[in-house]
Amino acid sequence: MKRKAFSVTMLTASVAVGLSLLSAPAALASGGPGGGGDGGHGGSGGGRRLGPAVSTSGVGTLGSPWTLKSQHDDDGPGPVVGEEFEIGTPAGRVWTVVFADNGHEFFHQDVTADAAGLRAMSKTADQGIDQVMSVHAVDTVTHEVIDGSVTLPAL
Repeated sequence: MKRKAFSVTMLTASVAVGLSLLSAPAALASGGPGGGGDGGHGGSGGGRRLGPAVSTSGVGTLGSPWTLKSQHDDDGPGPVVGEEFEIGTPAGRVWTVVFADNGHEFFHQDVTADAAGLRAMSKTADQGIDQVMSVHAVDTVTHEVIDGSVTLPAL
């Protein structure tokens, strides 16, 4: 009887591990729709990540903490590069956020912070070369400025 209970326990554990492994790729790719038509709150991922992410962080001219991340993805018509920017700022604050790829602007939008802070996400074409992904953000009331960049190596 003990042996049968042990076998059932092992079978249950094996099934649980198997199911978690099958659902892991879906969980990693569930970033939601990309682009900028949603106030900057949509996900930039939805496809398969194609390489390691790069990130940097710092503080703005008035001390607001921020993080900038970028990663290759297959969530577009062809490979894309996603950019995600977060600021620790009070709810209701409006920031003008500009993303650029090797100096070429691809996202320019006013984004309003919610209770968790500000989060802006967008994507651009993967150029097949090292891409310097940058952000320039300005608080529309306090005029605090944030400038940051990361270099995403070509795949």
